[in-house]
Amino acid sequence: MKFPQIFADKSGETHFGDHETPDKDLAMGPPPNPVGKTSNFGAVRSMNIFAAPAGTEAPAHNAAQPYIVIMLSGIGEVRTSDGETRRFQPGDVLFCNDLTGKGHVTRAVTDMKLAFINRSQD
Repeated sequence: MKFPQIFADKSGETHFGDHETPDKDLAMGPPPNPVGKTSNFGAVRSMNIFAAPAGTEAPAHNAAQPYIVIMLSGIGEVRTSDGETRRFQPGDVLFCNDLTGKGHVTRAVTDMKLAFINRSQD
């Protein structure tokens, strides 16, 4: 399974890229079982819901730990230090893995709610 991520290169510049996690078939529900795909992101330590009003902008910051963000409602923008900006809307997923480097800027285009899913650090 592939979804967008933010990462820092060796010079500290942050970029968007793709995070890929192996997936496998999974039968869902009682027979006849429709088959979908499942992917294991790893053990989860916690999940937090965050709400921000339109116009809120978090200046450049790094991810404190690897986490997944799921946009629950609204529209948000994320800008990496290389200048690329992407918009995220409900249902979009982003893996934040820029633990070092110049960080990323987050802006609420509209009122938004996000779910932060924090991975366990082994």
